Amino acid sequence: MADRAPTLNLGALSGVWASVYALRDRLEAAADREVIAEWRSVVEGLDLTDVIATVEQSAPAAGGDPAAAALRRRHLQQVTAAAVLARLTMVTRAPGWPALIAVLVAALRRARAAGQRAGHAVGDGSDDGLDDDGQDDDASGDDARDQVSAYDVAAAALKALAAVVARQLLAAVAGGSSTSALASLVATALSDGLVWTLTVTTALGVVFTTGMGTAYAARGVLQFDFVTAGDASVCATCADAEDANPYPAASVPFPPLHPNCRCSIEPAGSED
Repeated sequence: MADRAPTLNLGALSGVWASVYALRDRLEAAADREVIAEWRSVVEGLDLTDVIATVEQSAPAAGGDPAAAALRRRHLQQVTAAAVLARLTMVTRAPGWPALIAVLVAALRRARAAGQRAGHAVGDGSDDGLDDDGQDDDASGDDARDQVSAYDVAAAALKALAAVVARQLLAAVAGGSSTSALASLVATALSDGLVWTLTVTTALGVVFTTGMGTAYAARGVLQFDFVTAGDASVCATCADAEDANPYPAASVPFPPLHPNCRCSIEPAGSED
């Protein structure tokens, strides 16, 4: 059931939940700044001139069968995204790439540890200790697991960025943009960091709420509730997840369930 107010209204939080979300927001903002700074250093100078030229030459002519034209546009989107992704993948051999991965590893570890602290705070009903952003929390973790997770986040960001660049290129070509305008569009898309922000924020949200679940389990909690959170209404996916409460600890759907999801979890039967 959608079209209802969230259980946690992010614009009117108080008590421990206000501190939990303030901590999460600070962690995500810091990670976004660090990751985008490293990304811009890595991607600086990447040349997509030949990809732009190919897209210009491949632009479909106007008219013809609408179904065939739609199929061709879809094919061009896929081919162009693949070409852009191939170029983006080249930056993984850049000298600054390991630093980007290291920043992601540190951010994931801090989010996990912060999520555990947040989980204990919710369990205690006290926000003691949540004013610390946990800059030292990245000192521990499973190196192999965290490296894999960081590479997964980076791969997802590169794939999403390739799709965005391809979509914007094709739309601009169809609109008659000049070659110089196309080059400027690509440069902006590569450096503005919007895709990285969304990807990193989503990944940290998963790790943070999983950390909360770890804390609840350590306290002996056997059932969790999914808790909707937002500023106005609740999407159908998250509303359905909340309606199915409570969940055994092993089967709760850990949010975020979609990009920009701000939902959370708590011990079953808690009063928010």
